[in-house]
Amino acid sequence: MTNKIFRFHHTIRVRWSECDAQGIAYNATYLTWSDVAQVEYFRNLGLPIYEMASLNLFDTVTAKVTIEYKLPAKLDDLIDIYVRIISIGTSSITMEYELHRHGTSQLLATILSIYAHYDNIKSQSRPVPEEFREMFNKFEEDGDIPSKEIIRRLNFDSLSNKIN
Repeated sequence: MTNKIFRFHHTIRVRWSECDAQGIAYNATYLTWSDVAQVEYFRNLGLPIYEMASLNLFDTVTAKVTIEYKLPAKLDDLIDIYVRIISIGTSSITMEYELHRHGTSQLLATILSIYAHYDNIKSQSRPVPEEFREMFNKFEEDGDIPSKEIIRRLNFDSLSNKIN
């Protein structure tokens, strides 16, 4: 439970393979959890993220990650991962994550990740399409999920069939 406005969260359970001998989640696991939460964030918006990446329509690569550990996550804990986009640059998207023990205000960690919108054919960053920028900003402002309309407007026929 956070004081900031997060329009989305995803809950995960700490698994045995993610812990050390003391039953505490290994530090690198937090990156995996943020990746899972990022995909679920886009899925919540109706974006078939893996299909979009395979068609080279929308994809991101991690440019920078900062993690601040506050309290340990432990074996079998439920963790609420709150996710939001806090800024969109020309070719970058900055996402903020807060990890809380499920149903509590206990902050376990914060993560700030900067992703580059990536062209996997040219192997370089590229500008974030205006339609995606509008969709992300609208969702963060008021919680609207207009992705079906935007995907249709972009005329991604193969994607439109997947989300109908």
